[in-house]
Amino acid sequence: MSETLKPVETMNADNVISKETKLFGLIGEKAGTNRLFVMINKLIKSNATDAMIIPMNIREDDFYFTVANMKKSHVSGAYIEKEFQESVLDLLDSKDEIVEVYNRCDFVLKEGEKLKGFLLEKNDVSSQEELSSIIFEKFIKD
Repeated sequence: MSETLKPVETMNADNVISKETKLFGLIGEKAGTNRLFVMINKLIKSNATDAMIIPMNIREDDFYFTVANMKKSHVSGAYIEKEFQESVLDLLDSKDEIVEVYNRCDFVLKEGEKLKGFLLEKNDVSSQEELSSIIFEKFIKD
């Protein structure tokens, strides 16, 4: 008797990633448990934007390699979780003035083959919903 297997559902099973798709990462040791990527992907879908943010579980010893290689990858940027927000500073080619003041970075944007750091989650960001909207509006929305 043959058993029919159901297809495995992924977070964006109905989407197709093309060369034009803007890819973003959410980098952290336990990125898959951070619901921020789900909220951002909902905004992406509801706005019919050709983009996707993918959680990337990265250990500390792989962090430098992962971020440094973003410069030549298809990834357009990444949200950086708290455990790496100071470490990422050494990998940035430029920083906004808020990164300079707070000495940490929570979002990296690839511009050509250079990485620019931003700090979005300051004292005035009160929730993950607000943070997801800021990321979508500032970096993802066409």
